[in-house]
Amino acid sequence: MAEVKKKIKPGQIEVHPEELAIVVHYEVQEVSTLPDGTQKVISKEPGEKKISVKSLSDKTNVPLLATEIIAKCKLIHPSKTGQVEELLYQLQHRGAGDDGKATAKPASASAGGAPAAKSSPPKATPAPAPAPAAAAPPPSPAKPGPPPGTPSKKPPAASPAPAAMLNGKAPVKAQSRLDAEAEERAELQQRRQTQAMQIFKMQQKQYEQAYMTKLDEYIEGLYEEEMPKKVRATGMIAQLFRNTENFETLLSHETLLQTLARVLREDGKRSIDLCTNIVSVFFSVSNFTQFHGLIMQNQVGALTMDLIDLEIKRTEHRAAEEGISPAMVAQKALEASQGQVTLSEREKKLLALIQKQDRLLYIAFYMLLNLSEDIEVERKMKKKNIVVYLVKMLERSNVELLILATTFLKKLSIYKENKETMASCKIVEKLMKFVPVLNDVLLMSVLRLLHNLSFDHTLRDDMVKHGLIPKAVDLMTVPRFQPVVLGLLYHISMEDKYKSLFTFTDCLNKMYDMLMRVQDLRNTPELIALAVNLTQNPRNAETLCEGDRFDKMMRRAFQTCDELMFKVLRNLSQQDGLSIKRRFGPYVEQLVTLLRAPDITAELFVEVLGCLANLYIPEFDFLGLVRKHDLLTFLATYAQPGAVDDDILLEVVMFVGVLCNEGTAPLICQSGLVSTLFTLMGDKKEDDEFVLQIAFTFHKFLLHDETRTMLLTNTQQVVFYLVDLLQDKNKEVRRVADQCLDIIMDTDEEWAVRIRNLKFESFNQEWLDVVAQPPDQMAAQHARPRHGYDDAEVDYSGDGYGYQISDQRLVADFDDLGGANGGATWGPGDEGIMHANYDGYEGTYDEEELRRGYAM
Repeated sequence: MAEVKKKIKPGQIEVHPEELAIVVHYEVQEVSTLPDGTQKVISKEPGEKKISVKSLSDKTNVPLLATEIIAKCKLIHPSKTGQVEELLYQLQHRGAGDDGKATAKPASASAGGAPAAKSSPPKATPAPAPAPAAAAPPPSPAKPGPPPGTPSKKPPAASPAPAAMLNGKAPVKAQSRLDAEAEERAELQQRRQTQAMQIFKMQQKQYEQAYMTKLDEYIEGLYEEEMPKKVRATGMIAQLFRNTENFETLLSHETLLQTLARVLREDGKRSIDLCTNIVSVFFSVSNFTQFHGLIMQNQVGALTMDLIDLEIKRTEHRAAEEGISPAMVAQKALEASQGQVTLSEREKKLLALIQKQDRLLYIAFYMLLNLSEDIEVERKMKKKNIVVYLVKMLERSNVELLILATTFLKKLSIYKENKETMASCKIVEKLMKFVPVLNDVLLMSVLRLLHNLSFDHTLRDDMVKHGLIPKAVDLMTVPRFQPVVLGLLYHISMEDKYKSLFTFTDCLNKMYDMLMRVQDLRNTPELIALAVNLTQNPRNAETLCEGDRFDKMMRRAFQTCDELMFKVLRNLSQQDGLSIKRRFGPYVEQLVTLLRAPDITAELFVEVLGCLANLYIPEFDFLGLVRKHDLLTFLATYAQPGAVDDDILLEVVMFVGVLCNEGTAPLICQSGLVSTLFTLMGDKKEDDEFVLQIAFTFHKFLLHDETRTMLLTNTQQVVFYLVDLLQDKNKEVRRVADQCLDIIMDTDEEWAVRIRNLKFESFNQEWLDVVAQPPDQMAAQHARPRHGYDDAEVDYSGDGYGYQISDQRLVADFDDLGGANGGATWGPGDEGIMHANYDGYEGTYDEEELRRGYAM
């Protein structure tokens, strides 16, 4: 009796037309399993499941939300994660249009964002003052606003609702990039389908029209002994499978698929046409996810892998015997088509064979790509060396096969094991010959694969070694390749050893043009990430600021108030040399005015403050700046612990250090910043960066009489804290603390004596602790075991100066000798306790030799 079971087949996933929800369509099937094992669908009933999304704002982590939805809904396969993310972004974008809120996808760099440059204390090195440049007129001063990032009071632009608005600019339209990528994937899919159809048409030319009414006749042909008849039968069946209307009849046939699999297994090695026809049948079936189980049941995936392995070995054997590869044949065929050479008969046969081989390999890999939607199936392919086979395809010259191979490799490269296999096959060396290439689709596929591989530092080294940087820079201005190329260059620029290589290309000039041309830099995260990385290198920073380019960047930054442009400028201000810092001189007052603007966002605030905190310019009139803008009072409100976020607080500490000079020192004392920073040092003692920057600010305080007196008088514990920092694990912290103590010792004799004692106690604390202990306790702690043996195991000799352990004879140490001599010291009259066989030293030691011995 047939067994009937219900099966659920997932279907299309789409956005709900009205509600904030995703709709998953599915089909409930009643499947009858016959005694012989075949299955037949009895009934089908469509259904749908609505997944409501409670909230979807601009700050929602869409990838995380998509993962949670897939984990809870069993109707959505994990391979559909990207599709679910796209639908969520559509909902997010639609919500922005309905509610007037900016809820676009947040732009993110491919390397996880540019690494934040670590701040270092500015160096107080005097330099001659340059002629002042003409500065643009600053805007009118504004009243001091509340600290951005505070829990109770925030600037209006930093509040959650209008966070995406800045000076009236429209919200970021990150959805356009998502749409472009989806469109690109659709075009690539269409191109693969078109190529497959061309292969089918070429195969169909060999046979007449096939009809469903003759299906039994075609199946009988599969049992013929003659190979041409079998090939014809498979070709006719392949024609029938190209029409999806025939699927229900063909797939419900009891033995058709099993027979085709058997013929492929038994006779596949005998005819390449037979293989192509049968594999194209299963390829047609593989285009539908619900039929993948039928392909796996007949072990067609494993058979296809064996066929690929066979064809690759045949190619390698032919190349070894005749010394000619498929690429060489293709090159000769191209030259022959241009009339440059004439192909011999042997070369014509080889060309025809290679073309047949390319068609088979294309259909085979395309079918495996469809089957790899299931992660478990992909793992099985990996075990059968799918990665090695795909890398070998890069040596062929068929453009469509190359596009398919690189697309498949890109999908596989997200797993570490596959990436390591690719590296062992020298994939970078093989890919570099396609950068650039005339075919844009192939070039884009190669660039995306390189982008995936560039997350590995070893493969990045290979890319640089094979000259990727200048080749990628040449593609920076091509709009189609820009996001991928910029992401690829960003990954390379993460390595400090490669940053300087960009100086010798046109990258910095093109990057500058793009920074000035892009309307909203938040739409180009890769560009900003690359700019932030490259401006950490002094040579790149100097090149970027050449001519009037620095002034143009400053004017554009003030015009757009774009925090990302200020992030690049902040990196420029971090350079150690004064040449770049002095360029900021005419704009310092404008920066302070922008810093005090009431509607400044927290993101822009920290970037502007970061620029100012790096600008130690010896000849600049900081006293006039402080008095004009009441800067110290303004900064004192931000320096309170817990008033603002740590990133802002750190920049405040650094800026106070920059402002401190002989003229501003009395004003700093009046503002209360000295005691505030001392309190802050205790609160942030576990944060090395805070400790370092506060210690450096103290160093600046100690250089001037007013601040030094207040620091040592009102906060006497600061000296003890600085002494403790001499034992810090951070080398820079120890160095700055030592410099601070040296200044105190040079300016105050009383403190100098105390600091010397404190340093001695700090460096010799362990020894002092031991000396301070009672004698009996000290003796107990320092009593040494006799080489780890118990007294019962040791046989002491009667001569008073040695003991026996098993067969080993040991001489007593000086403590034992002292004990043998009644506890007295070993002096001139104790020669008798020496061993009888010890002859002694016949010479004499003078005092100088003895002193050298002690020095050792």
